Amino acid sequence: MTTPTDGKIFQGENFSGKSFENTSFTNCAFQSCNFSESLLRNAKFCFCTFTKCNLSLVKLDGCRLQEVHFVDCKVVGADFYKCERTFFSLSFKNSVLQYCNFSDLKMKNTTFSGSQLKENYFTNTCLKNADFSQVDLSGTTFHNCDMSKADLSTARHYDINPGANKIEKAKFSLPEAVGLLKVFDITIV
Repeated sequence: MTTPTDGKIFQGENFSGKSFENTSFTNCAFQSCNFSESLLRNAKFCFCTFTKCNLSLVKLDGCRLQEVHFVDCKVVGADFYKCERTFFSLSFKNSVLQYCNFSDLKMKNTTFSGSQLKENYFTNTCLKNADFSQVDLSGTTFHNCDMSKADLSTARHYDINPGANKIEKAKFSLPEAVGLLKVFDITIV
């Protein structure tokens, strides 16, 4: 295993296409770094923050993401479901996530505030108490998810089938909540 890196700040680094296989980072900050197409297989990121970073097409097989925060980041095509699940814990703020797969994950209390989640996949995902404040969910799929007590009161462009997801005590607001009726093939006038 590569020597662990603790408490370091990485600024403006171009890690595009590089391998971080089996590398450990604890309490590190990554600012304006490019990780596009990087190999993060079996890497460990614990208590780390990514700010204004590009994480497009990163390979996450076996990667540990424990208490990792993404702020103003771009994440495209990331298969989060391939991450280590034992300590999996993320938050997103004002980030762009597109074509990411969060299937079969426990994401209780996860925050996505102010982010754009376009065409992502959540299947069999636990999203209890998740915060979708000011989130654009255009084209995002939710299937067999537990969204109990999730806050979607200021989310927009969502298409959630209440018959295929658990949404007890979740928060919605009008006019977006009308989208919950799409599955019933009815006309609202």
